Amino acid sequence: MALCSALMTIFTIKMGTAKQAINQGRSPVIIDNTNTQAWEMKPYVEMAIGKGYRVEFHEPETWWKFDPEELEKRNKHGVSRKKIAQMLDRYEYQMSISIVMNSVEPAHKSAQRPPPTEEGQRWGGPLGSHNHICVTYNH
Repeated sequence: MALCSALMTIFTIKMGTAKQAINQGRSPVIIDNTNTQAWEMKPYVEMAIGKGYRVEFHEPETWWKFDPEELEKRNKHGVSRKKIAQMLDRYEYQMSISIVMNSVEPAHKSAQRPPPTEEGQRWGGPLGSHNHICVTYNH
């Protein structure tokens, strides 16, 4: 059984690459993305469970993970404190597979969302206060 850790290879942050890694049976697959709500994680979890992976949710263990001022200082993507505070207001705690699988994308979100780009996630890399999804293959 593989353990998810920062020392292991991070295979992906993009859905297409995650799908490829899962289809190839790589383990673990760590999806390091700014997922603030359960419905945002659902495509990854559905894909992983469908291929027999075990899914774990992890949050950063930093003192500043919910501090907008500190997150603004530390992010390298120019995300404003105001935007970070809005993201934190939407943040859903205590994630589980059942919560994710029963989640529904808000109607107003799907109507406003542009099609996905090849560049991947909007913010680039970690902000420090988002969930990581780790999937490990159950051999």
